Amino acid sequence: MPFAFCLLPFAFCLLPFAFCLPAMLLSSYPLSPANNERIAGVAGLLGLRFVPSLHGEERDAVIAQIDEHVAEATIYLGGSLSQQQLDQAEELRWIQVPWAGVNRLMALDLSARPDLLLTNSPVMADAVADQTLAYLLMLNRSLPQQIVHQTKSEWVRYRTVEHPDRRRLRGMTLGILGYGSIGRAIAARARAFGMRIVACKNRVDDGVEWLDRVYPADERDAMLAESDFVVIALPLTDETRRSFARRAFRAMKPTACLVNIARGAIVDQGALVAALESGEIAGAALDAHDPEPLPVDSVLWKMPGVIVTPHSSGGFVGFGDEVATLFCENLRRFGQGDPLLNRVDRERGY
Repeated sequence: MPFAFCLLPFAFCLLPFAFCLPAMLLSSYPLSPANNERIAGVAGLLGLRFVPSLHGEERDAVIAQIDEHVAEATIYLGGSLSQQQLDQAEELRWIQVPWAGVNRLMALDLSARPDLLLTNSPVMADAVADQTLAYLLMLNRSLPQQIVHQTKSEWVRYRTVEHPDRRRLRGMTLGILGYGSIGRAIAARARAFGMRIVACKNRVDDGVEWLDRVYPADERDAMLAESDFVVIALPLTDETRRSFARRAFRAMKPTACLVNIARGAIVDQGALVAALESGEIAGAALDAHDPEPLPVDSVLWKMPGVIVTPHSSGGFVGFGDEVATLFCENLRRFGQGDPLLNRVDRERGY
């Protein structure tokens, strides 16, 4: 029989074993005191001792706290662990990641932990989608160039209202690679602008809301060929790493722009620079880079038609509140033996 969880005050019983282990909930994610209090309240009802992160963004201190407590932890709220920390965490049964990407954890050797549950969080989807539409508007209306003129106090006005640098989104085609919670949120916003929306996804028979056409994975290049904007919203897995390379750029329109709000390692950076320099594509908005931080000598910083942001699209006021709400709900489900929300398929990596 699979593990069953019998939650008693201040004890965590693993059946069919005939002994009880001290139960700890360890967090390395910096939440507000109010949100830590909410989590502590649910944890207390389940007999869990809660050890919150007390170190904000001080990386070394956070790592030291994980090192100190991970061997006792049954549940972990955080986005990453080292292999050594995972190996020490023999009591660990569940990891809740505060955001969507789980690539750091999937990069570990999990083979000895077949029963370890992984869940992620879709709470960033709306913020990422908002920023994605901002990228589309900026690129479509030549706003980066106009901001440069502003910094120089230059009044540069086109002589015609039909200048090719200023287009409407209405009627243009948006191609989305990956159609999870973020891809769907982007599509909903693009629909409001009157865009035609296509997507490439592994499973073409489900989750097709907002889409005018769905392409299977092996027809990706056909989707790229008809898209005016291509948004990468894929998880980073062994399959997707460096998957957007020379062939993908050659399939795109020379007037098209690439937007990457996923992971930098999905895109071959050399092929990206070559495509921009040669005019194979018209521009790009890059919130994800490889490596991060983007090196100061990268040519991408000063390329015309390129927007560079520091992996910031997922942030928003209230993020911690939503993470705490989701986590508290999953804690209740965990204690009751109910299915957890947003469970990660370890075989697929997302």
